[in-house]
Amino acid sequence: MTEQLARPKYVGGSVKRREDPRLLLGRGRYVADINRAGTVFMGVVRSPHAHARIVSVDTSRALADPRVLAVLTWEDIKDAAGPLPCIDRYTDSLPVLQTALADSVVRYVGEPVVALVATTEYAAEDALSLVDVEYEPLPAVVDLDEATAGATLLYPEHGTNVMTTISQDVGDVEAAFAAADRVYEETFTIHRYVPMPMETRGVVAEVDPITERLTLTTSTQFPHLVRGFLSGVLGMPESRIRVVAPDVGGGFGAKCEFYCEEVLAPLFALQLRRPVKWIEDRRVSMVASSHAREQKHTVRVAVQDDGTVTAVDAQSWTSNGAAYCTLATTPASISSAMLRGPYRIPHYRARAHCVVTNKTPLAVYRGAGHPQAVLVMERMMDTIAADLGRDRVELRLQNMITPAELPSDRGTAIVLAGQVVYDTGDYGACLTRAAEMIGLTPDWPAEQAALRADGKYVGIGVASLVEETSIGPYESAVVRVDGAGKVTVLTGSSPHGQGHVTTFSQLVADELEVDLEDITILYGDTDVVADGVGTFASRSAAIGGAAARKAAGVVKDKALAVAAHVLEIDVADLEWRNGAAYVRGVPAKSMSLGELASAATAWNAPLPGGMEFNLEATYQHQAGGIAFSDATHAAKVAVDVETGEVEVLDYVVVHDCGTVINPTIVDGQVHGGVAQGLGGTFMEELAYSADGQPLPVTLQDYIMPTVGDMPWIRTDHMESPTPLNPYGMKGAGEGGATGAPGALVNALQDALAVFGVNLTSDGPWTPDKVLALVPFAEESE
Repeated sequence: MTEQLARPKYVGGSVKRREDPRLLLGRGRYVADINRAGTVFMGVVRSPHAHARIVSVDTSRALADPRVLAVLTWEDIKDAAGPLPCIDRYTDSLPVLQTALADSVVRYVGEPVVALVATTEYAAEDALSLVDVEYEPLPAVVDLDEATAGATLLYPEHGTNVMTTISQDVGDVEAAFAAADRVYEETFTIHRYVPMPMETRGVVAEVDPITERLTLTTSTQFPHLVRGFLSGVLGMPESRIRVVAPDVGGGFGAKCEFYCEEVLAPLFALQLRRPVKWIEDRRVSMVASSHAREQKHTVRVAVQDDGTVTAVDAQSWTSNGAAYCTLATTPASISSAMLRGPYRIPHYRARAHCVVTNKTPLAVYRGAGHPQAVLVMERMMDTIAADLGRDRVELRLQNMITPAELPSDRGTAIVLAGQVVYDTGDYGACLTRAAEMIGLTPDWPAEQAALRADGKYVGIGVASLVEETSIGPYESAVVRVDGAGKVTVLTGSSPHGQGHVTTFSQLVADELEVDLEDITILYGDTDVVADGVGTFASRSAAIGGAAARKAAGVVKDKALAVAAHVLEIDVADLEWRNGAAYVRGVPAKSMSLGELASAATAWNAPLPGGMEFNLEATYQHQAGGIAFSDATHAAKVAVDVETGEVEVLDYVVVHDCGTVINPTIVDGQVHGGVAQGLGGTFMEELAYSADGQPLPVTLQDYIMPTVGDMPWIRTDHMESPTPLNPYGMKGAGEGGATGAPGALVNALQDALAVFGVNLTSDGPWTPDKVLALVPFAEESE
């Protein structure tokens, strides 16, 4: 083959997303699209009570309906299915686990009580009303303070509603407070809202009549973990279980859980030997899929007169809902471990309490504890700056960890992830750039005063953050090349919108120096990809992508060895360029990747000892620690004090996720996260009545942002490569959601500071709540 010019690198370029044309043309394949011959449909009777004793269950009327094929109650499954797993329980956590169906007590509205299967989806829905369940209502506990006090216990046998307390201790907090010039104390509330993916959950369970293997197709973020969970709950070997995640229409943490329906549908499939299908409607999604965010924080901060923050003492309470779910303690663990953010603060004490309440179980949601921590710390930084008469940016810069101080062992730990050791970053540079872009300069106070004199209440808020990303323990990849030189990549990362096909292709294409179009990415099927972990915690590029590129590197080394054998030359005399092995100094003498793959098959003469047939490699990339991304968000808002409407005039994110694979995809991740943060700050709330009834149960009641609500978001990228993987990549998926509430609430505080407000909640700052902050707006003008 003739020598070609060196091809440009793909990594770092805004390559168009390869997965989008198929999806935009309506060729996606979601769980709801799967229709097997003979499929029957599952329905679930759910508790209408937040807390009640089950007196009796009568399924006779349902079973008398000829369309109903089977019914399951707790009595039917108690010996067949164990409790659902919680993988982040602490050793001293109370054993408060969910079961696929309620046993004798229901503890939240929406808890599954009875499941049935009918011939059609409509028949299954109709038959739910034929199941008679008698309840004896019990007092419901929805308020965190009441739950902590323990007047009503969800699990009386444990004598408390506090499931676990997570402790973080660094330095000498008592001495630091004793020596402080000033002490600031505040209590912050973070309200409950929900991830709300576009695609609700769904499952199809079926049993192969020949092999007797169970296949579960489910809308999940981690099919390999689901296989393991299902194996444990049913007591069935993993070798008899296949889990498939087809196209997944968003997850955001709600699909980073193992749910009751993923047990019930397989039980029916094993019983009936017919495919069983269940698709969640939006109302069920709002009461049965995991909830998020709800916490309360009381913090004390020790400060010297020169603005140095010396200590933080924090107590937090997380409303975990009725039981532990798959990832129950992670939000509390992360918020307690990461509350200090990018700031030095040498002395730190945190106690994070996970509390059961009569609400839907709470789990991870994009950011998973980071947004709460950032809101609390960034509000306190603004409070301190205002009290000291200091510039907000200068005070932050004074207390920020500098690049010269990294790596920095923070002395805290995150469940499942390990010790918090900040690796790389320039936090001050991100803050300075964001402040410059948004216009938070020394001239801003004068500009703001002029606007107020004109009746315009405009504020700027910033929030700086450091977030845990790229957690392990590992991710797997297989790279193989066929005789046409085409590359297939199998990855244990299972995408739900992040752009894996594009970014993984960029990484492998650069390693092998081939075209993106020559690469196929396969995922989401435990029979195709034998091993994997999944997609969550901003881990896919840094862990899964690193594994794919490493595997490609091994393939390249194998290809060079094959070329040396075929060309009868020493491998040191070869170089790899443009997807081919070239003899150094002899450009015309080379072998392409396809030729090398063909030469390495078992159809050819045996290869020398120690050389493997086929250009294929498997690689498991293990995380060497947590990689920490960082960012500063800056928002400018205008408040109409007559209507309470808040308009976001400008929004800036300066983000550092290490080596950037695809700037456009990172921007998209940031923008999507900001949208969720904006929704939570100004619109979204999963509120409960005093007796534990969720108040919004449809999208008519639960308000979410639309395109028309979104500001134009300006982003800037900084790159501080991490040494924890060979390519310097960190995670980018959650930083947008992590910083938005803090920046937006600080901006609202700045806009309304003239009224003496002190915002101690993340909202939602709906117009009526904003109006309540400025009752004397007209007189003040």
